[in-house]
Amino acid sequence: MSETRRSPLGRITFGALALGTATLTLTGCGLPLLPPAFQNTDETVAPEPVDTETPTDVVEPTEPEDTPEPAGPEDTDVFAIYVGDCVNEFGEEGPSEFSEAPTISCSEPHDYEVYHAEDVQETGLYPGFDRISEIATEICYDEFADFVGTSYEESGLDFTSWFPTEDGWNEGADREVLCLIYDPAGQATGTLEGSRI
Repeated sequence: MSETRRSPLGRITFGALALGTATLTLTGCGLPLLPPAFQNTDETVAPEPVDTETPTDVVEPTEPEDTPEPAGPEDTDVFAIYVGDCVNEFGEEGPSEFSEAPTISCSEPHDYEVYHAEDVQETGLYPGFDRISEIATEICYDEFADFVGTSYEESGLDFTSWFPTEDGWNEGADREVLCLIYDPAGQATGTLEGSRI
């Protein structure tokens, strides 16, 4: 298992459809509409001109909405990282102590997902790196199966933890452990919750 310490400063579109209406106009076209006995033969009535062209609305094609580009990682203060957030690696040799981490939307490929947060219940001065590392590992191990849906031993996934530094513990009262799950085979897209991998 690998553990990472946190810094003393922090923790680690329907196009509109226009309906044209057509008007059906009937004209006499010079045909008698009344029987001859009732027609007035002294006057000739010319039919009124009729506009037979009905304007129709043209439906303009709509441009498809642009798909937003992925935002990419954004440095986030470790105190503002919560369960459900996803983060990426720091690089080849990431810092052992840090105050910011590169968060990214979990819908994009990411390296880690925060699956649990818990405060250590010990009081007093910093219990030491080895002890806090052990406590963090126990916390994250205990929560792993509930999150993934299978035991750690049967899973192909792994976890790591972020926990307070000595200065963060003694001077900032930082007691929070963050548990991060990851796939050793490579980046994940979406959550690993209930994945049973």
